[in-house]
Amino acid sequence: MGYLRRAVPPPWVWTALVALVAAGCLIELPVTAAAALVASAVVVHWPRRKRPSLGYWRLLGLVVLAVLAWAPEPDVLSQWFEHGLAIALLALATVSALTHVLQARRLSRRLQQAADAMDDSRLLALLPGEAATLADRWRAGDDSHADELAVVMHLAVMHAALSPRMQGGAVDV
Repeated sequence: MGYLRRAVPPPWVWTALVALVAAGCLIELPVTAAAALVASAVVVHWPRRKRPSLGYWRLLGLVVLAVLAWAPEPDVLSQWFEHGLAIALLALATVSALTHVLQARRLSRRLQQAADAMDDSRLLALLPGEAATLADRWRAGDDSHADELAVVMHLAVMHAALSPRMQGGAVDV
């Protein structure tokens, strides 16, 4: 069902993000950190891409980097601070994106295993009345509502896979 495909960017976005960070590497370390912050925001917020967001700490990091870039540098200590902050933000952005990808991969495996473990009758039992009727018609060869059924099936399997874990309070991702 492509759970991981929905949670992480497609290859062309990864290519663009790598090019962005590589271009930043050619300029200066704070620019590389800023590019990494933007890239990690794209990766982490990809599932919610209709509502783009940088996140608070990434936005704050970009603002601080911008202020340090345009502020006069009176001594070597401030340059060390700027580079140290850039390295810290670069590391945070990398860890954030990597953590998101690993969590999405683990969740997608669990959802796919749950979907694979269910037989057709159990999957149909998860669907509400109208969707179950449409699923029966789809199994008979009617593809007119295939896109809607794919979304409903995806949500039903997610609900079935996550509901036992949610009863305990939090989802173990």
